Amino acid sequence: MADATIDLPMSFQVPEAFTDIDFSASAEVNTNRLIERLNMVHPRPSAEQVATAVITQQTMYELLSAAGAVYAGTLLYGPTEEDPDATLASAILTVTARPSELSNDRTVHRLARTMGAIYPDAEVGVVRLEAGPAVLLTEERKVENPVNLLSNGGGPTVVRQLHVFVPIPGRLAMADFAIATENLPEWDACVEILAEVCRTITFDTSVAA
Repeated sequence: MADATIDLPMSFQVPEAFTDIDFSASAEVNTNRLIERLNMVHPRPSAEQVATAVITQQTMYELLSAAGAVYAGTLLYGPTEEDPDATLASAILTVTARPSELSNDRTVHRLARTMGAIYPDAEVGVVRLEAGPAVLLTEERKVENPVNLLSNGGGPTVVRQLHVFVPIPGRLAMADFAIATENLPEWDACVEILAEVCRTITFDTSVAA
């Protein structure tokens, strides 16, 4: 796994297979990185799929920057020797800094109650990670444009996403770790990816102190 560079008193690692969206780099640099990764996929995506991926990533870049994302990465997966008929698909992993009224264990319980009221159809719960308590939220949402980089959508689609809200010690803030995909057959793999990332979370105790 690779270290993620973020402007928060914490660190985590993401699988090497993810292509980072660098918010400090130009759109051209990020586009070239994406195209390079797409050219490594077998079978190679069509020119139309590559064009769709580029446009979708540029849109994500703008939306995530405005939302306060400190990390974003895309995962491409497709046919393998074990499953040669699998279709090309993608998932989006993001980490967003969000404000919090509290900076202790009460934060997650209050947030869980609030999220349960706001999103009655979502699954909400509190868990304890190695890094501390966190709130889990799983929901499905109908969106006009898909998160699948390699699809032009063809209309509204259902996106499933998992959020892990982790309070940051010493700050009235929390980190929102999230993974989203419309490729529901790969959902279990996405959940394990996010769990793997969360297991690597560490805090800069000198800053928190």
